[in-house]
Amino acid sequence: MNHTKILILTFLLILLFAQLGAAQQYKLNVGDQIGISVWGHPDLSRETSIDPDGSISYPLLGTIKAEGKTTAEIKIELRESLNEYIKNPEVSVNLLSYRQLKINVMGEVNQEGSFELRADNRILDVISLAGGITEMAAAEKITLQRDGEKIDINLEKLLEGENMADNYLLKNNDQLYIPEKEMKTASIQGEIRNPGRYQLDLDEEIKLNELLAEAGSITENAGDYIRIISDDEPAEFKLENTLASEKDANPVIKDGDSVYIPSAVEEVTILGEIRSPGSYEWHDELRLANLIAQAGNTSDRANLENIRLVNKNGQLKEINMEDFFEENQMSANPRLQPGDLVMIGEKSSIDWSEVFFFFGGFNSIKDFFDW
Repeated sequence: MNHTKILILTFLLILLFAQLGAAQQYKLNVGDQIGISVWGHPDLSRETSIDPDGSISYPLLGTIKAEGKTTAEIKIELRESLNEYIKNPEVSVNLLSYRQLKINVMGEVNQEGSFELRADNRILDVISLAGGITEMAAAEKITLQRDGEKIDINLEKLLEGENMADNYLLKNNDQLYIPEKEMKTASIQGEIRNPGRYQLDLDEEIKLNELLAEAGSITENAGDYIRIISDDEPAEFKLENTLASEKDANPVIKDGDSVYIPSAVEEVTILGEIRSPGSYEWHDELRLANLIAQAGNTSDRANLENIRLVNKNGQLKEINMEDFFEENQMSANPRLQPGDLVMIGEKSSIDWSEVFFFFGGFNSIKDFFDW
């Protein structure tokens, strides 16, 4: 037999003896099944379950208390009691099956659900069967619900080998709940390399410039300012001051804060009866006719007599571009400004009050462009 086979056999023997030792130390519970045999007396051999009152019935001896005792203790008791009827009786007592407990585990474990365990299992046993806790588990705040009562357990201490009194022996229909950690988050969007929602440390403050760093820092298209909404109040800071950690431009980020880094590229937007609606880069010489041409020109249904131009402050201007095309009136081909919104309707079919209702009115457009 080679060295590897010897090691495997040794391991199996150690495992077997460990299981036998555990069974011998196990204290019997209601519903467990045991086998009793007496050498030379098959009429005294039997298999029996522990009754709800914690006892078993046995010939000659009547009722014997078994709950809370080991098989070794039952064996000694039977031998002493049978000695009155049989000289030096050879008795063996074996555990045939455990009563199964049904335990529900919910919350931040890797496998939620119902588990069947032996009656001698404890909190740590069922946590192990559930695959352990997740990274989001609030291990110090788990709850054991039993018979309408809630028992608080600090699993964190248990896993560290402390407060072992909290490693309760489980009972049938126990429910174990592992809650999620309390979390604080903030979002960051715009010209940032890794936009998204970020978890904040519960115990340590994080400044605005630190959040920017965590999100991968700004892109090359970032503008000069950074905007933040905190406690429903908007604020704007010069980006270079924030990055320089200047106190007045580097607030502490709070739970629920929203951060936005606008682009340095200024844009105008054109919607409606245009072949390629969307936003386009603004420049000093950009006029309405240039934007229409850049956006692929208008559709055949476009109403050029009533084009709506809304600036970033929510001010509305109506333009008749037919005057420009037919009479070359420059007032009908205005120079556009950053943030302008151009809306071209359909001939005799657009109710512009509905369009503005859809956009939420002038105030919402202002909010959209001048947040």
